[in-house]
Amino acid sequence: MAKIPQSTIDEVLARADIESVVGRYVTFTKRTGQNLFGLCPFHSEKTPSFSVSISKNIYKCFGCQKCGNAIGFIMDIEKMSFPEAVKYLGDQYGVPVEWEEDGKDNSSELKKRKKRVEAILTEAAGFYYKALNSDAGKAAREYAAKRQLSQKTLVKFGIGYAPDGFTNLYQYLKKKGYDDSELKDSGLFTVAKNGNLIDLFRGRLIIPIFDFLGKIVAFGGRNLGPELPKYVNSPDSLVYEKGKHLYGLNYAKSTKTKQLIIVEGYMDAIAMHQAGVDNAVAALGTAFTDNQLRLASKCGADEIVFFFDSDKAGQAAALRASKMMLSYLRRMSGIKIRIRIAAVPNGKDPDEYIKNDGVEAFKAVVKSAKDVNDYLFSRAYDDNYDVERGLDQTKFQEDIVTYGSWLFDPIKREKMAAQAAQYLGARAETIIAAMEHVEDDDLESKRTQDKREQEKADSEQIKQRIENAANAPKADVVTRDEMELLVRAVRLGPLLADESKIDRTDVIRKNDFTGHNIREVVTYFLESFDAQRGVSEAVLVNKLSEVMFNGIKAEVFFFKMSDSMPVEPTKDAEVDMYKKTLYLVRAKKCTQEMIKLRELIRNTDDEAKKQELMAKSEKLDKYYQKLQQKSDAL
Repeated sequence: MAKIPQSTIDEVLARADIESVVGRYVTFTKRTGQNLFGLCPFHSEKTPSFSVSISKNIYKCFGCQKCGNAIGFIMDIEKMSFPEAVKYLGDQYGVPVEWEEDGKDNSSELKKRKKRVEAILTEAAGFYYKALNSDAGKAAREYAAKRQLSQKTLVKFGIGYAPDGFTNLYQYLKKKGYDDSELKDSGLFTVAKNGNLIDLFRGRLIIPIFDFLGKIVAFGGRNLGPELPKYVNSPDSLVYEKGKHLYGLNYAKSTKTKQLIIVEGYMDAIAMHQAGVDNAVAALGTAFTDNQLRLASKCGADEIVFFFDSDKAGQAAALRASKMMLSYLRRMSGIKIRIRIAAVPNGKDPDEYIKNDGVEAFKAVVKSAKDVNDYLFSRAYDDNYDVERGLDQTKFQEDIVTYGSWLFDPIKREKMAAQAAQYLGARAETIIAAMEHVEDDDLESKRTQDKREQEKADSEQIKQRIENAANAPKADVVTRDEMELLVRAVRLGPLLADESKIDRTDVIRKNDFTGHNIREVVTYFLESFDAQRGVSEAVLVNKLSEVMFNGIKAEVFFFKMSDSMPVEPTKDAEVDMYKKTLYLVRAKKCTQEMIKLRELIRNTDDEAKKQELMAKSEKLDKYYQKLQQKSDAL
């Protein structure tokens, strides 16, 4: 595990208040006291069941049972590891975060492998760039000139050339000291029938693919002639998942405008940047993903203009992307992005259009892009209109109802229904009702899918947590009284250290508890305790999220118990209830020990041993009586 000082974690949680962290993804629609409510970003729903407690600095969904602190939220929403989430929040809230990897765990080895891959990709980029400017790269330079790519553009984007031949890059990297297993990790090679590694890119113009920080994570290769495939791209690797990157975002994020133009191909994006359209990026594939949409939002975009190819595949991709984005923005209600769809006249691609008609004409095309709801209405009409037969009302109705069900903005949905009513001869209210019916069916389907995905993720987490405590007998056993005691200790905060109210002998200790896991949590609680602040639930959840209690996630059990326990009206009442619970837990444990001793006394013939056991039993009995007296005195 990565080691981050507890003081650093505490400071991150103190600065990264849960309301501001979650509020970037969730729009809060209701406030009750110190609790905020909104639609859950982790599962599909129409009625808000997601809650944020400002005072406790935690979140919880009553629908899907997800709960935790700001770090856990970022881990789930951004798919980050614990140290990555702490670093992410630390960067945002001005807390320096550094960590060391424990060499005994797999994450350290994986980190080393990733660093080697990053080094390989950097070396490969240099190799390709030099090859472009060598004698072997003449054909590639001629192709670049044909595409009107300037020398400045070639340098800016690091464009290179992969020479013909099966082992040029392989031999180059082997001489640099990389072994075959590392080269396989890079995604730059394929395996021949004889088992040898051969270069993936051969005889192609090479385009390095950068992440949004400017680090090379993959490559794309463009054929210099008409042969197929036209493009060859790096496969997913240790450092690259194409659905999580936008080509050119490392440059476009610095643009002055908050608008982002997204095209399908990186050659289009490159040409647009060369023409001065510096807010262009490419989607790296035909399927635009929610990860890419989130990435665009994180980089400050509040409007996205899409260009899809005019062929059937491109138009189908436009519909898929529209549905995905609307579904994602419905769930991530705190992300406010305007979605618009543009079309280049006469079916040209942006690169071709800019070269033939100029950049100002292209900017006019961008300006005329349709809002996604207007685009969907046009698609429903245009796809079902025939010059000779007119509008196919049946299919038009099906498409309108389907597309309208994707719209979560009631005004935009009503506008679409009102427009459609003129063609269908129906009332807008009837069309809206049909849209809502489809929406409900779709949400139910999504809920089922979300539940399956959540169960799968939970299964993996539970498996890992169980493995972590595999050598501890009865590791997750926790009684209800023990759970209540832990909750009450947390609620006391600094009062637990106030000796005028709580004697030191009445402070919980790990031996008050039965199972291995809860003892580990109590140990963490005591080690993290601050006499001025106590230990907040937001801090404690870091440990809870590692273990199981009674077969369920510890944090879920903890928060359920906390919710079921009313807060006492005064601090003194809280102290008394804590003590009463503590004495009850200790008395029950004392009783169990006395029963065991009596059984041993009955079964021993050794008189000396029997006397020793009886003495222990009498001592326990006196302790039990004292606990009862202290409890009765409250």
